[in-house]
Amino acid sequence: MQLKAYAKVNLGLKIIGKRADGYHNIQSIFLPIDFYDSIKLALCSAGVEFTSNLPPYGRDNLCVKSAELFFAETHIKSGIKIGLEKHIWIGAGLGGGSSCAAQILLGMNELFDYPLKQEELLALGLKIGSDVPFFIRGVPALVEGRGEIITPLPHLPKPIWVALVYPNFPISTEWAYSKIGNYLTKEKWDFKILEQCFKMGDIRELACTLHNDFELVVFEKYPELKQIKEKLLDLGALGASVSGSGSCIYGIFEKIDNLELLFPQYKVRIVSSP
Repeated sequence: MQLKAYAKVNLGLKIIGKRADGYHNIQSIFLPIDFYDSIKLALCSAGVEFTSNLPPYGRDNLCVKSAELFFAETHIKSGIKIGLEKHIWIGAGLGGGSSCAAQILLGMNELFDYPLKQEELLALGLKIGSDVPFFIRGVPALVEGRGEIITPLPHLPKPIWVALVYPNFPISTEWAYSKIGNYLTKEKWDFKILEQCFKMGDIRELACTLHNDFELVVFEKYPELKQIKEKLLDLGALGASVSGSGSCIYGIFEKIDNLELLFPQYKVRIVSSP
């Protein structure tokens, strides 16, 4: 079985506050984009055999954790070979690890003749990571709570062009959340406006309304990220933002020409939404 684990960008991200369980409640629109890791699955006699072109290897990889959790949940006595070819940048805020974990659960569920219903897969995915349930559903969605409250949204009336700029270093999501409490009272904004723009399919207004609370944290520590955002806007982006907690900065464009040449020191990829 061959699988594609697609990345996402956050069209806005609002931190509501810290929960009693240590997680944070959020509001965000997750949009799948045409940028993916490739996964091959094959049956074997026992255990989880895993290979990857990039670290982490072994049991530290979410692919392995997902496979082991699936076997533990279903009590299936078999084995799985996983071959991962990563393309999505690590620590970029694009959800690559969570997307791979979701595809492992979905792929194994199919290989073993659907022992788990979707709600069971979603609950299993949440044990692996907050973003995994979204990737199990795999459609544009309003994501709330710690990631477990997912409201599917209509597809945009036409695909949008997104320029991704990766500054060649990751940002730890755990670090970003540990710092966010110091910034939450500094700026108030209404997420509902952004949500309505998406539902109406108003790409221009949506792009102008983008806001991500993590920008206050990451721009202070990494000022070059703010410079990338400003350059994307100068180059004609309708809007630009950090995805997730970074480090990737993206811009929404109506037309993109040779943008890769304008950021020679960084990794750049031009993608579209579904």
